Amino acid sequence: MNTALLVDDASSMLAPAGQELTWLLLVPGVGMLLVGSGFLVYAWRRRQGMRYAGWGVLAWVVAVSLKFAWAIPINPGVYQLLSSLPAPPTGALLFDVYVGLLTGVFEVALVWVILSRTRLGRAPWNKVLVFGIGFGAIEAILLGVSGLAYALAVLLAPDQVPASSLSQFAMTNNLLFDAAPIVERAATIYVHIFSAGLIFFAIATGQQRWGWLAMAYKTAIDSVAAFAQFWGVNSVGHIWTIEAIVIVFGLMGWWGTRWLAEHYPEEISPSPLEPELAPLG
Repeated sequence: MNTALLVDDASSMLAPAGQELTWLLLVPGVGMLLVGSGFLVYAWRRRQGMRYAGWGVLAWVVAVSLKFAWAIPINPGVYQLLSSLPAPPTGALLFDVYVGLLTGVFEVALVWVILSRTRLGRAPWNKVLVFGIGFGAIEAILLGVSGLAYALAVLLAPDQVPASSLSQFAMTNNLLFDAAPIVERAATIYVHIFSAGLIFFAIATGQQRWGWLAMAYKTAIDSVAAFAQFWGVNSVGHIWTIEAIVIVFGLMGWWGTRWLAEHYPEEISPSPLEPELAPLG
C-alpha cells in the first residue's frame, strides 16, 4: 500500500488548495533531534566527562518542571491582571517580560542556588561545558522527538486533524519554515551553554554579577520567545524576524562561551558553605 499517496489524497481534500501536506513536515523534528544529538556526540568524542551532561539534563528537567508547575496555575491570572492595564500593548509587553523572568528564576537562579551549595558547582571548565551541553541538548532532543511524532501523526491520519490546523501544518512545504526551528535550537543550545557557564563562573570566582548576568540573559531571550507567541510566526517575515533575534543571542552565547573558556580559573577555591568537600571527580 502506498502510504504517501494516501497522505496526499487525504491532505488534498482537507487542506486548502495548493497547500497539501508533504513529508517535508518531518524536517523540523528530524533537524532538532540531530542538532541536540550532535552536541552530545561532540561532548562524548572529546571525553569531556559525560556524567556532567547527565547532571545538566537533570537540572533542565527539574527547572522546567518547576517552571511549568508555577506557570500553569498562575500565568492565566497574571495575564488577566496585566491585560486590564489602560494601555493594552504595555500589559502584553509586561507579560512577555514576566514569562521571560520565569525562565531566569527557574533555569538560572534556582540552578545557581543548588550548584552553589553542592560540590557539583565547583567544577573545572571541561565539565562546565558538558553540563551546559546536556542542559541545552535535552531540550532540543525532546522538542525534536515530540515534533517528529506529531508530524507523523498528522501525515498518517490527517483526517483526525482539525481542518483549521492543516493550513498551519502545510506551511512546512516551505523550507524557510522548516529551517527556522532547527536554526533556533542550534542557537539556543549556545544560550544554555553560556548561561550555565556564567553560573559556574560566578561560583568559581565568588563574583555574583556573573550569575545575575546569566539571569538577565535568559530572561531577555525568553521574553522574545513569549512575544513571538502573541505576535504570531505564521509568515516567513515574522518567523525569521524572531529567528534573527535568537541568532544574535546564540552568537552572544558562542562568543561568551569562548571568553569563559579563556578566563575560567584553573584552581577553584572551596565553597565557604562546604570547605571540606573535594572537587567532584
